[in-house]
Amino acid sequence: MASAVWGSAPWWGPPPPAPARPLTDIDFCSGAQLQELTQLIQELSVQENWSEGPKPGPDLLQAKDFVFSLLGLVHRRDPRFPPQAELLLLRGGIREGSLDLGPAPLGPYARGPHYDAGFTLLVPVFSLDGTGQELQLDVESCYAWLCLPELMHGTTVREAWQDCLGPPVSGGRDTIHRTENEESPKDKQSSCPPLSYVTEPEPLVCSLDKSPSNGSGPQSPLQDVTHHGFPAPLKKMNGDVTTPAVDSPVLQPSEALEAWPTLCPAKVAAWFFATLAEVAESLYPVPGAPRLVHAARHAGFTTILLATPGPPRHLLLFDLIPVVTVAGWPEGARSHSWAGPLASEPSSFYLVPGGRIEQLSASGWQLCFARQELALKARIPAPLLQAHAAAQALLRPLVAGTRAAAPYLLRTLLYWACERLPALYLARPENAGACCLGLLDELGRVLEAGMLPHYFLSGRKLGAGDGPAALLLALARLRGDPVRALCAAVEEAKAARKGGGLAGVGGGAH
Repeated sequence: MASAVWGSAPWWGPPPPAPARPLTDIDFCSGAQLQELTQLIQELSVQENWSEGPKPGPDLLQAKDFVFSLLGLVHRRDPRFPPQAELLLLRGGIREGSLDLGPAPLGPYARGPHYDAGFTLLVPVFSLDGTGQELQLDVESCYAWLCLPELMHGTTVREAWQDCLGPPVSGGRDTIHRTENEESPKDKQSSCPPLSYVTEPEPLVCSLDKSPSNGSGPQSPLQDVTHHGFPAPLKKMNGDVTTPAVDSPVLQPSEALEAWPTLCPAKVAAWFFATLAEVAESLYPVPGAPRLVHAARHAGFTTILLATPGPPRHLLLFDLIPVVTVAGWPEGARSHSWAGPLASEPSSFYLVPGGRIEQLSASGWQLCFARQELALKARIPAPLLQAHAAAQALLRPLVAGTRAAAPYLLRTLLYWACERLPALYLARPENAGACCLGLLDELGRVLEAGMLPHYFLSGRKLGAGDGPAALLLALARLRGDPVRALCAAVEEAKAARKGGGLAGVGGGAH
C-alpha cells in the first residue's frame, strides 16, 4: 500500500522547517539574545526567592525578632528612645537603593563576600504633626529643620536631648513650604538656616560576637518583643512592612519659634549608634539564636550584621536609620502616580539624616517617601520588578565601597518607566530582558547628565553622586557583556541561598 504523502514527503516524516524568524530579539549593543537574558533574570529571581518570598524563612524571622529585641534593650538603657513606635522594614539595604540618602559613604560591604541578604529598618525617634511650627520644610532643597520646644508632654525635652541639639533657625532663606493638611494654613513663610560645613569623623565600628541577652539573665530573641517594651504588638505584617502600634511622642510648642534649638540629624545618628553599641557590648551569646557579629555607623545610619544559627547559616545585613515621622503631605509634592493617589489618608512622610550630613547644615533632615514607594512597588508589574532586581544585582559590585547614588537612581528610573511605558508591555514576562537593559541604559544617560528629576518633588533633581565618570565606564563594560554579568549574579544568588558569606569587613572584623 502506498503511503500518503504531504507534498513530496511522507506524512510520518519530520515536519518542514519553520520559516526563519526575523532577528528582532537581539540586543544591538552586546549581541546578546534577549530570550537568554530573560531566562537568566527569571533564574535569578528564583534563586533570590529564599530571602524575598511571600513567606520568609525562620532564620529571617529570627533575625527580625533579634533586631526588635535589641531596640527594646536600647530603650531600657536610654529612656529617650521611644518605648513604642511604628517600624518600617524594607527588603534590600541602602546599598541596594532602598532609601534616598543622596551620595552617602556606604562602607565596604558587598553582597556575597560579606552578607547574604540586606534589609533597611526605619526607626522613628519623633512623630510630628505637619501643621505645627516645629517643622520648617524647604521642598526646593528637599530638606527640613526640626525645632524643639521647651516642653514635650510636660518634660523638658531640650535638657533630655542636649547632646543632640543644633543652633536655632536663623535667617538666610526666603521661603519655607509647610505641609498640606485640611487644617494647615497655606502661604505661611518663615526663615531657614544657611548651609555650613561640618567635618564627618571616620566610620565608627563595633565588632561583636553576641546575641541579645544582658547580664540580668538569659533573654531569648525569640520572645515577643513587647516583653522589652519595644515595639508594641504587631498589628500587620505585609511584605516589606511590619507595623506595630504607634505611640511616639508628639512635640508641643511652648515659646517663640526663633528661640527653639534644632534637632541635629548627625548628632541623633551618633547617639543612636553609641547607645546601640553600648547595649550590644553587654550581650552574651544564646545557643540557637542569631549572633551580632558586626556594627558600624556610616553617615546617618547604622549597619549591623547578624549570623543566623542555621542550617543553612546566613549572614544578614540590617541598615538601621533613626527617622522623624511627619503627618501630612508636603505642599507642592506629587499627589498622583500611574498607580493612583500618593497622598492617601492619612498621609505621612519621613525625615531622615541625609548622606551628606558632613557638608549640609548639621540641623537639616532630608525628606523621604519610603511608605509611598512601598505602595508603588506593589503596583509595579512582576516582570519589571524582576528586571529591576537584576539590574540592581549587576550594579551592586560596581558601587560597593563608594559614595555613588546610583542604586536609588535606578529605583527612581523604575517609577519613571511605569509612567512612560504601556502597562501591557511591562507586564509581559518575555520583555524582562529588554527592560533590564533599558534601565541600565537610562542609568548611563543619567550618570552622563549628572542628575535625574525627583519622582515625588517637582523641580527637584537627584544628583549622580561622587565618581560618576568611573561608574559610567564600569557600566559601559558591563553593558558590553550582560550575559556574563547575569550568570555571575545567578551564581552569587545560589551561594547566598546556601549561606555563609563571612568575609572580613572593615579590617577583618566580622
